[in-house]
Amino acid sequence: MRLKRLFVAAVVLLGAGNLMAQQMPLIPVDKNVKIGRLDNGLTYYIRHNAYPEHVASFYIAQKVGSINENDDQRGLAHLLEHLAFNGTDHFKDNDLQEYLQSIGVEYGRNLNAYTSIDQTVYYFTDVPTVRPTAVDSCMLILKDWSNGISLTKKAIDDERDVVHNEYRMRMVGQQRMLERSLPALYAGNKYGYRMPIGLMSIIDGCNPETLRAYYRKWYRPDNQAIIVVGDVDVNKIEAKIKELFGGIKVPANAAKVIPVMVPDNDKPIYVVDKDKEMQFDVILTMMKNEVRPDSLKGTVDYLIENYIKDVLSSMINARFAEKANEPNCPFLQASAGEGDFLISRTKGAFQLQTVAKSGLTKEALEAALLELKRLHDYGFTATEYARAKADYLSSLEKAYTNRDKMKNEQFTSQYVANFIANEPIPSVEDEYKLMNMIVPNIPVEAVNEYAKNYISESDTNLVTFAMLQEKDGNTYPTEKELADVVAKVRNAKVEAYVDNVKQEPLVAQMPKAGKIVKTSENQKLGYKQYVLSNGAKVILKKTDFKDDEVRFMAVDKGGAVNYPEKDAANLTFASMALRASGLGNFSNTELDKALAGKQASANIFMNNYNHGLSGASTPKDLETLFQLIYQKFNAVSKDEKSFENLKNTYVTYLANQSENPDMVYQDSVNSTIYKGNKFFRTPKSEDVKKLDYDFIMKAYKAFFNNAKDFTFYFVGNFDEAVIKPFIEQYIASLPTSKSKFAVKEFQTYKGELKNNFTKEMANPQSQATEEWRSNKVDYTLQNNVVVDIAGRLLEMKYNRSIRENLSAAYHAGASSDYDVDPNANKAVYTITGSAQLNPDKQKEAVPCFFTGMDETIANPDAADLVKAQQILLKQADVDAKTNGYWLGVLRTFVERGIDMHTDYKKTVSATDAKAISAFLKNVILAGGNHAEIIMTATQKK
Repeated sequence: MRLKRLFVAAVVLLGAGNLMAQQMPLIPVDKNVKIGRLDNGLTYYIRHNAYPEHVASFYIAQKVGSINENDDQRGLAHLLEHLAFNGTDHFKDNDLQEYLQSIGVEYGRNLNAYTSIDQTVYYFTDVPTVRPTAVDSCMLILKDWSNGISLTKKAIDDERDVVHNEYRMRMVGQQRMLERSLPALYAGNKYGYRMPIGLMSIIDGCNPETLRAYYRKWYRPDNQAIIVVGDVDVNKIEAKIKELFGGIKVPANAAKVIPVMVPDNDKPIYVVDKDKEMQFDVILTMMKNEVRPDSLKGTVDYLIENYIKDVLSSMINARFAEKANEPNCPFLQASAGEGDFLISRTKGAFQLQTVAKSGLTKEALEAALLELKRLHDYGFTATEYARAKADYLSSLEKAYTNRDKMKNEQFTSQYVANFIANEPIPSVEDEYKLMNMIVPNIPVEAVNEYAKNYISESDTNLVTFAMLQEKDGNTYPTEKELADVVAKVRNAKVEAYVDNVKQEPLVAQMPKAGKIVKTSENQKLGYKQYVLSNGAKVILKKTDFKDDEVRFMAVDKGGAVNYPEKDAANLTFASMALRASGLGNFSNTELDKALAGKQASANIFMNNYNHGLSGASTPKDLETLFQLIYQKFNAVSKDEKSFENLKNTYVTYLANQSENPDMVYQDSVNSTIYKGNKFFRTPKSEDVKKLDYDFIMKAYKAFFNNAKDFTFYFVGNFDEAVIKPFIEQYIASLPTSKSKFAVKEFQTYKGELKNNFTKEMANPQSQATEEWRSNKVDYTLQNNVVVDIAGRLLEMKYNRSIRENLSAAYHAGASSDYDVDPNANKAVYTITGSAQLNPDKQKEAVPCFFTGMDETIANPDAADLVKAQQILLKQADVDAKTNGYWLGVLRTFVERGIDMHTDYKKTVSATDAKAISAFLKNVILAGGNHAEIIMTATQKK
């Protein structure tokens, strides 16, 4: 009891500063991770984790990033990250990624890296560990990344254009404004000039030795951590780390990583910028504060502080969501929370983000700030806090229940954060026990005191950044006008928030239960099937992949195809509108409140060919899931306020789509392939304004009035004896009717089709798509596997020719897909090559798509075929341990009688070059259907 009182006292007195930290117990470190440090300063984290079995993840984290660059090195930290894949001591040129793919590591998905302000992290995940030699090779790669990146002049010169291509891709509206505004937002501080993408002038002009100097200076064992998590022998990995890294020397008088501090600003900072590619008007209001030093994150009060931040953010954002639904609210969305000040970890900030309705920027900021003032003056209510606390504890319990089924990346991310920022790494068990003891004793008054301290009423440390949509006819607030809004709010009188909560059950009157009338079992795929008294079918597959997860889906035929094209916009937004609707007597907001502390969801979807529900639950909250299912069939109700907010959001977002190159291009691709069909095009802002809620509700009632044609799938950790009564009570009681949907197909193009056009851009980047489409053929496991492998072979070929050889794109690749006939086991298979291109190299790059296809048909690359097979075989074992995978397998088998699981690995292994060549030639190209969509970028004048 004394310990509990101490925790409460600590929370109330957190404002007393770091003295309290000295009285708090230390956060225990998870005993299942082996942490060590070599004499040269290298840190390592190793953990055995057999979920999923036979794979592991390998990371090297550097405690350096773009903030460590000199003025003549801006962008070199990022360029160096690229070059780590282009030659090391033991892997020449691109051999590193080629080798990893050969053992099943997929480039991009499992092999990647990132450069940030204060860290650079390289990783490869889901590496098969059955072969010890593969594990040894992976450790050698980490060693090379540590101090063996080649950095040849040729590799550096070849990669300059690739970084340019990434710059073109990333430097769009909002990012451009941030880059332009950082110097003013940081008022001359180094953080204002250290975005990781850097300066292209330095990327182009840097002497190779300048880059090597950065590498030698900062990539040292005392700045590095090796992280290995997975199905490995911990002691062997530790021995290998000592063998490989122990001999690396740290130079005498090596430069220290010294944090760059961000000063306070005595006067407020206001920055206003605008860009034509911006979709919304967004205002960031930041109230800077001091951050807890890394050295003081090891005591329990830090967990308490993070808990308070979590629930504070949850509660204020729930208020904002409720406010946004009011008809006259000038903002579409708003959110607030405590975190880092923009890109700097050395300064904190309570940040408010406001997305304004068109033309109401100042009014939106005022309304959002008034909500913060209301919180500052009156705090949260007991009922708000009870919900937030229940949600937190429920999530904590879910993590605890699943503690033995955590994937490797859930651990590696923690260890990176521990190394970089000294974030605590308690075990799930310890955190669960600690927080369950602490949280019930933290009163709402403590949270309110924290909120009051965060929400400043002073100009000191106030920073406001408005990122606005530039458009003819728009007017923009000045910096003074924004300052006037802040002053006006500070002098305003506000009333306390009233928390309206409905104390009603989710299902007011229990339905008359039906019966399970027939039971059958499929031993091969391990599921049971029930036929219910109302005709509905239920598929049950019990798994132990996650101890606290049950995944769910209900599906029936019929969707957008059942309506004429004039109704496209209504059906495109129907799923979102229905999710934003009420349920029974609950509005959408009231429903969120009623579900506090429950881990259960069921969402309606209405696709082109089918409709239904999807969701998830925990075993504990299964009945809530079933009640949601029952109500989603019977009692979706209109919530006009929520619907209008949804409309307003998309009206604003889509109003400027012609200025967004990506939106223009994707709409052109879909319009070309689907012959202008509105069901596949991006709706216009005018279409959204005309959305008909009554039509959507009518469509919903038509689709969900006949449960007998639905199949309900449940996969996860449930007790059959518990779930059966719920099935009879809530599913067997659903209504039936005679309605049935005859489903037709959408028609795509036939023959040769080209859509080449030009688009002016502030930062020109062309885009190209080459799609080959088969005629209808059998939808089979064999065809699915072959087209998947074929797409991967082309992906490797295009990436080599267009990215590596021509440096014409940041990434060039291929994908495969299929459109399945809704009425028969027939499908149209597609292969698509695509890239975002340097306009100056577009003419050279586009022919590579055709050359790659011809070369693959003539002689599929044998080494690439092995890589693709190894990736698929490895991924099959990983996927087979997830409930989502089995939902897909069962649905395909029940609906079409096709088993996509049992012989999958055998089919992958048996697929040879001859099969790939024949499929591409006799199925894909034999269809005679090819579409080319190219957007040629030109400089906006």
